[in-house]
Amino acid sequence: MTAEQGAVFDLGYQPHEGPRLGRRGAILATLRDGLRRILGLRRKARKKIMPWLLFGIALLPVIAIVGLSFFTSTVLGEAGPENPFAGHPNIFTLTTSVFLIFTALAGPELLIPDRVEGVLSVYASRPMRISDYLGARAGALAVAAGGFLVLPQLVLYIGLASLHPDGWFSGLTANLSDIPKILLASLFYLLAYGAPAFLISMFAKRLGPAWGVYLAVMILSTAFAVAISEATAGIGRWAALAALSINPDIVMDWIFGQTTVREGISSAGFSPMWSVGVILGIAIVTWIVGLRRYRSLL
Repeated sequence: MTAEQGAVFDLGYQPHEGPRLGRRGAILATLRDGLRRILGLRRKARKKIMPWLLFGIALLPVIAIVGLSFFTSTVLGEAGPENPFAGHPNIFTLTTSVFLIFTALAGPELLIPDRVEGVLSVYASRPMRISDYLGARAGALAVAAGGFLVLPQLVLYIGLASLHPDGWFSGLTANLSDIPKILLASLFYLLAYGAPAFLISMFAKRLGPAWGVYLAVMILSTAFAVAISEATAGIGRWAALAALSINPDIVMDWIFGQTTVREGISSAGFSPMWSVGVILGIAIVTWIVGLRRYRSLL
């Protein structure tokens, strides 16, 4: 074909004839896509194994505790709710290790593939802002991880309510004040674990290294912070605030009115509000860095 010649190809393009949902629709679609990625929905079977396996592992201790409470109340004639393990703070403590792994997998899965595969421009072509994209991805993590934290608590709440001597409904209403505490504690766990995962995922180029770096940061920061704060006095005690995985435990104890002494921060003499400030501060920094980072990519 010469330069003077030309050809027209009919590729069968048809314009969109359905409803135009605009910015809100694009945000909701991005959020739904994020949930599918985290949970492995509409993806290969191997993508479904880890998230659902972790959900099952998180529920096992709760099922065992409710079963033990049922056994003691019906067979031994003791009050099920008196079971020393049947407390909402205990469930948070039992599930945090599994939640750490879940967050390590979910955070990078939400951000890295879009950036590495070069599809951010597709999102930018829609009526979405950078803040909309990051907010939708954070919302997907909040829904999935929030369910991971809250579901075991609800199983415990409903299970123990069924053992109440005055009936199931009385058991629900008797401990109704625990619901806001559960939701608030879950929020701080989500921020404390989710923000570092997002911050690392904004710069990592591969999923595997992102998982490893995140787990190393969360585990080693706590180990070093506790070691430094306990080995030094005076200004060295401020290192205790860098114990990223202990800060939400401190806040959870405070929310539920517990006086449990956590290593590092508690022994350093800081009030729970310092842990609240550290968690919120890291979350705010992550949001600001994310906006600057993604604006430079588009």
